[in-house]
Amino acid sequence: MIIGITGGTGFIGQAVREAAVAQGDETVLFSRREGEGRRLFSFTRPLDVSGCGALVHLAGESIVGLWTQEKRRRILESRVEGTRRLVEGIAAAGVKPRVLVSASAIGYYGDTGDEIVDEASPPGSGFLAEVTQAWEAEAVKAEAYGVRVVRLRIGFVLGRSGGAMKLIAPVFRLGLGGPLGSGNQWMSCIEIHDLAALVMAALHNESFSGAVNAVTPEPVTNEVFTYLTGTAAHRPAIIPVPALALRLLLGDLSQLLLDSQRVIPERCLENGFSYRFPTVERALDEVFREK
Repeated sequence: MIIGITGGTGFIGQAVREAAVAQGDETVLFSRREGEGRRLFSFTRPLDVSGCGALVHLAGESIVGLWTQEKRRRILESRVEGTRRLVEGIAAAGVKPRVLVSASAIGYYGDTGDEIVDEASPPGSGFLAEVTQAWEAEAVKAEAYGVRVVRLRIGFVLGRSGGAMKLIAPVFRLGLGGPLGSGNQWMSCIEIHDLAALVMAALHNESFSGAVNAVTPEPVTNEVFTYLTGTAAHRPAIIPVPALALRLLLGDLSQLLLDSQRVIPERCLENGFSYRFPTVERALDEVFREK
């Protein structure tokens, strides 16, 4: 199968490409710069998805950085407009792709405290919840063209070569890690190879449709996450970071670290998805494993 991938050069995109090639699929990348093996990704005109039997949509402005008004605009518009142009490309294609796996995030649920949520839970409030709801609403429009749409709500991705752990791991290796805020907020994570495998499962298994939480079956509190990370790094992790300090340093971005999200991957469990790293402990051991 030929799989078109937006955001294919990013941390998640590279893992998905490797998983696709290992499974015998062919990939076509969409990029803002056309070139050999790449098609144009544009916010202003429909994408050329001809020949693609499936699509994986990962492109969007990074949420890392201070959330100024301009940054918020880019985060929202990159997701909404990019997805809209992709769906317009589907509409224009003579032969439609069979499936679209479109990235979203567990930010959809907002701050849920200690409440356990799954794919049937209602949307939350706040900037990230509003962004993911608008993002998903654009992706769902592809269903009008007979495309099976999977809205992949991705949790905190654990991997050694990119994402937030690329910044966090060195801090813990220096023994400077510690709980954030109260440490009681829940974290729902997934290891990068498991995430790529889930994307492939969603592409090839028609049982996957609609919202799918891309997290491990066992969320942990930030306090437990901190302990497990310190253990994997073989360093103490006892230096706390007060919530006030995070808010002063990061502004609204601090909600990514302080919001509580206790998310269960009900759809993955129903469909028998097999995790290589089913717990945060095993995923962190992989992140800090000697190469």
